[in-house]
Parts: sequence; C-alpha cells; structure tokens
Amino acid sequence: MILRWLVIFQCLCWVLLSGAASASEGIFDDVDDSAHAYSIGRVAEWGIDEGCGGGRFCPSEPISRAEVAAWLYRTVVKLSSAPANHIVELVDVADDAWYRTYAQWAIGSNVMRVTGGYFDPDGSVTRADMAEMLVAAFDHLAASPHIQGIFADTDSTPEAAVSAIEGIHAVGITKGCGTGPLRYCPAEQITRGQAAAFIARVVQRAEPTVGLITNLPESAQGYTMLNGKFHKTVYLIDNLGREVHAWKVPQELRIRHSELVETGTLLGRIRGHAPSPHHDPHIAELSSTGSTVWSYSIANTHHDLLKMPNGNILLLMHLNITKEEAIAAGADSKYLPSNGLSYDYLVEVRPTGPDSGEIVWSWSMLDHLIQDHDPTKPNYGAISENPGRIDINYNLFLIEHTHHNSPYGHVRDDWSHSNAVDYNPVLDQIMISGRNYSELWIIDHNTTTDEAAGEKGDLLYRWGNPRAYGAGSYEDQELFFQHDTHWIPPGLPGEGNVLIFNNGLEFLGFERFYSSIEEISLPPFEDNAYPRTPGGVFEAPERVWTYTHPNFYTPTRSSAQRLPNGNTMIWDHSKNSIFQVTPDGTTVWKYVSPLLLKHFTRPDILTNQGDPPYSELYKPHWYPSDYPGLKGLDLTPKGPLEIYP
Repeated sequence: MILRWLVIFQCLCWVLLSGAASASEGIFDDVDDSAHAYSIGRVAEWGIDEGCGGGRFCPSEPISRAEVAAWLYRTVVKLSSAPANHIVELVDVADDAWYRTYAQWAIGSNVMRVTGGYFDPDGSVTRADMAEMLVAAFDHLAASPHIQGIFADTDSTPEAAVSAIEGIHAVGITKGCGTGPLRYCPAEQITRGQAAAFIARVVQRAEPTVGLITNLPESAQGYTMLNGKFHKTVYLIDNLGREVHAWKVPQELRIRHSELVETGTLLGRIRGHAPSPHHDPHIAELSSTGSTVWSYSIANTHHDLLKMPNGNILLLMHLNITKEEAIAAGADSKYLPSNGLSYDYLVEVRPTGPDSGEIVWSWSMLDHLIQDHDPTKPNYGAISENPGRIDINYNLFLIEHTHHNSPYGHVRDDWSHSNAVDYNPVLDQIMISGRNYSELWIIDHNTTTDEAAGEKGDLLYRWGNPRAYGAGSYEDQELFFQHDTHWIPPGLPGEGNVLIFNNGLEFLGFERFYSSIEEISLPPFEDNAYPRTPGGVFEAPERVWTYTHPNFYTPTRSSAQRLPNGNTMIWDHSKNSIFQVTPDGTTVWKYVSPLLLKHFTRPDILTNQGDPPYSELYKPHWYPSDYPGLKGLDLTPKGPLEIYP
C-alpha cells in the first residue's frame, strides 16, 4: 500500500510541476526558451490572453495599457465574478474599441489612472505601475504586511508604488529583477512574459497549492519551525507563512530533526554526507546563527531526541545483534533475517564540554524480552503472564506475514522501529512509541542503569495492541503503526494526557486506510504501578478526544501538538502539510511546505544555501511568540519560502 501512495504522491508532484509548463507547449511558437513559459501556459489556459497573433505570445515585448486592463479584468472574473461595469468618458477610447469595457472598469475601479481623460491604450506600463495595479485590483494582495526598504533601487519611486512593490514581494508575486543587492527595476517597462508571471502568481496566491493555504482568526498565533529532512537550513515561519528566521548548519553537515529549546539553542541530530538515512553520527546544539554551541559524537541515533529539565539529552538509538545472538535470546530462526536484528536503546547524555558528553543512564530493549518458543532459553515463559516484557517473536511474525508493499516489510532487521521518546518529569517516566508493535510503552526513569537492566526496567505500562503480549485479538487493537506519542505538557489544555498520531496501515489482511489523532487519559499511577484487569491486561485509558477526516490518511511519519488555545497542530507527512484544527475538528490554519517541490521554492533557498533540490518535512514544531527560546531573535518577516513559477 505504501508504494501505491508514494507513486500517487510522486505523480501528483510531477503533474503539479510539469503539467502547466506543457500547457503552453504547441500553443505558441516563441515561448519554449522563455523563463515565463509556465506562467504563459497558465494565462492561455485560463483565457486571460490568446497571444499576440500568428501563433506567437511575444513574451519579450512590452505590454500595453489596454492589454493590462483586459488581463486584470479577466483575472478578476476568474477569481470571483464579473466586475461592476463603469461608465467613464475617455477621450481616446472609441465606442467600438475592443478594450473599452476593460478600460472603463480599470479607471472606474481606481485600478488605473488617467491624465486629462486620456487612457493612452497603447502606452507602456512600468514594473512599478504593475505593482500598484495588482494591489488595487485584488483584495488578497491589498493588506500584505511587508518589509520597508527591502529593494535597493526604489528610493526615487513614489511612496504608494514602493508600498505596493514591497507588498507583492511579501506574498511571493515577485522576487525582483536581480540580487546583490536585491532590486526591483521599478522604472523598466514590464514585458508580456513578466506580466504573465505576475498574473499567474496572483491567481495561484488566491488559490494556493503551496505555502499558506488557510489562516483564520481562530488559529493559534505563533511561529512554526520547519525541519527539512537532511536540509542544511531550519526555517521559522509566522502565521502568514513568511520566513522570520533561519538556522544554517556548517557547509559539510545536514540536519535531520531539531527543536528549539528554551535556552535559545537549536538541538538536533546532525549528519554529514554518510549514506545512511537513519543513523546520524552526532547531536549538536546550534546558536541562532547556526554555529555549534555543543556537540557530541554518538553513532546510531535515530528518529527522536529531547532535552530534559536537568539539561541532559535523551536519545533513541539502534544497536545490533547477530542472527545467532537473536536465536540465543529465543527468536524463532525461521523468521530472522540473515543480518540479525536492530533493537532500540535509550541513553541519557550529560554535556561535559563544548564537544563532549557522558552517558549517565541507559535502557536496552534487549534486557526485557520474553518468548515462548524455546524452553531451553532463560527468558522462556508465558507471554500473557509477563506483560511487562516484550515478546521477541511477536513482531518478527508480524513483519514476515505483512503484505510485501507494507513499509518496513523489506527491512525486517528493524525490529521494533520505535519512532518517538518523551519524558514526564512529574512521574519521572519515559514513553516510547513502539511503532512496529503498535503500542506505546512507559518505563521508569527513576532507576540506575543496572536497575534499568533488571525487573525495574520492565514496562510499567503498555497500550494500543494487547495482542502483542498475548492478551487480545485483532478487534482489541487501538493503535496502528503510530507516531509521536507524548504527554501534553503542563499549562496546555489536556495537560498530562497523551497525544498520539495514529497512522493506520494495511497488515495481515486488515485494512485501516485512515489516520486519526487520539488524546487519551492514562489510568492513575498508584503504588508504583499502573492498574491491570484481573486477567493481567493493562487497564485501558480513557479516550478524551479524537480527530479524523475522510481524506486524512498518512501511513508513515507525522505528528500532533497541542497548542495553548486548545487547537491541535497536525503534520500530515503524505501531503507535506501542517494544519491546525479546533477541538470541534475545524481546520483554521494550513500550510503546505514548498521545500519538497523545487520549482515552487524561492531560488535563493535552492542556490545559495547548499540545500538539496527538495526536502520533505520532518516533525515541525510550533512556538508561542513569548517562548523563551525566541528571545533575542530578529523575527522581522522576510517573505514566503515559496514563489510560483
């Protein structure tokens, strides 16, 4: 199933990127070499212009005032409805002129100006004029916040035009005419090709496919951090989808997953150019400029990390055992891959210097196994009578019998594939998301490393799939290859509850082709234990809140975060999007990352920072404007990350 989704997603991206460019193919004979071929194709497809005659578009010729009036009128019609007609006396516009209705509308709507009643239909239009006309014609551009003085060549341009120029730049309608410094060329005549690009971006900004899609007043106002998988840069955007800050790592490195900690540093898993996608060579804290404040070399970290209240770093790691070692632990040899198994290992690292650290605590999944396959092994026992231990053979059997098109069916050595870790300082407990077991696990952190290797390190609680410990059937399963299991932090609505991205997936013939967000309240932890039923099953939590939608399905990755106003921010990996929903499930903010679609990403991002040509998101984070980690950062908006072709 995952392959099918990936193919569909890639096809959609290809259609998005290449379909419109081909829209002009075969229509005009003179646009193949134009930088604006994409936009020209769109303008023709939408019926805004049919070219300059003879099968040509004339992209490099200046556009006339009459043509601009017609283009703007037709664009308004496309985006809303026919504009109101205006009766305006124009000295040089004949009653039978093809552009008469358009000119009267433009003058009557204050989109264009006249002098002495002369419309001057054949007159040229400057780039500054075009900016003012666009802002006057389209409501969705009129109130765009912008950075003053961003262009180096607008000092002698009238103030109203400068404001319009800066406004259309802020929403991605223009990227200027040159860089070093950034210029707009306000006095230059705008060409038909350039005007087509402006119009195409106006339409796509009104009906966006990437960048900011929805921003309603009910959304939580703050900042969202975008982690690009293996990018060199981490971006912070505001609620309008504008970049306000960027962290750039050193040239030879890539950053996979990061979060902004309260001290103002960016904590992340860093890798060089090594080919392994999961086993990053070290972790680091970066300053606001991207310089390294602290780093620690440690191989085989994966998926998640966090900074604990004591300043230590909690890490998920993968360690390996051979096939022979797995058999010695009671694994059924007929399900084992030849290269053995990769198992989860937790470490707590205390920073000891700028580039050093000390492991002060650890927990190994390997120390807490149970099996009923080989009675000669010391960990042999009844699975259902040992709910605090992990059945080594459960998931091997599951992966062996999962359909071949299921994720991780081809990497059976990735045994549990835990994908999230969280720490509760009140309970001094750690939560792990055992993805391939479809369970969340809770263990005691109030132990020494030696104690963690013994009975005190067994699972305190587990939920999601009682079949994994011999205590249920398919009908009892609640989690399906979940991600991002975590306690809702103090001070937020639902604090102390657990929030889960419940992915869904096809397995063993069972189909759950939808995702959901689950908020649950765990049973009380009393007398150093979570309650169990008389049959030994861990008591089920109370389901507090659920979000789902008919079109909401992403079988891999993804996350959810509770926000201060009660909204929940959701990352949908399959659609490369982030959105906020209210408690009643209404979407009030949505953003689609352009970083996956290189033709929609600002050229300076692609060419000046050494980033790969595209990058999918990896667990974005939301921060309120008063978050301590933002203190001291220049959060002046710098415009959107996307620019439509």
